Amino acid sequence: MKIEVTHVIKADSQIVSLFSAFLGAIGAQSQDINTVDAVELAKTATPTADTKKEPSTKATKRTYLFHEESGATLEVNKGEEITKHLEQGLVEISKTEYDRIQAEKQVRIDKAKEQAENKSVVDEAQEDAENKGVKDHGITIEMVRAEATKLTAKGRQADFKAILTSFDAEKLSSVPEAKFPELLAAIKEAVGEE
Repeated sequence: MKIEVTHVIKADSQIVSLFSAFLGAIGAQSQDINTVDAVELAKTATPTADTKKEPSTKATKRTYLFHEESGATLEVNKGEEITKHLEQGLVEISKTEYDRIQAEKQVRIDKAKEQAENKSVVDEAQEDAENKGVKDHGITIEMVRAEATKLTAKGRQADFKAILTSFDAEKLSSVPEAKFPELLAAIKEAVGEE
């Protein structure tokens, strides 16, 4: 039996050995087989530094990338460098997946904005309520000072100091506006007015 191989297949030495073993198993005589030395075949099958093709470093189409750890997405236009992104752990995803991730991010951003606005509205309402309570009494520091002057004009500076101390203050400007009604009432009582 004579077998001729007319098609040259580039392969490594293991494949050549397996092929030779196969031919031996089917009973082909070694003198009837025209084979190329396995080492020579392996040399032709192994690309050299000159023939190795470098992987493309530019996107061949619009490409969508995703970083699993951070959730970051990136859109790379055709012709732009992508190797550095892939080396940083980004993986290519479909346009549909990219759009879904972007939509989810926008929902989170909108929700955070809404919460911030709601908090701001609540804070403003609380502040208005607090200020309204202070302003509703209509008593100013000038009114309290005028009444305190009546007391000190009678030589009762010690009484005025005692009243301030009862409000945990060393001077009139240290008393919070919310306590002005109580302070004015205490000074009027000390002066003898109602």
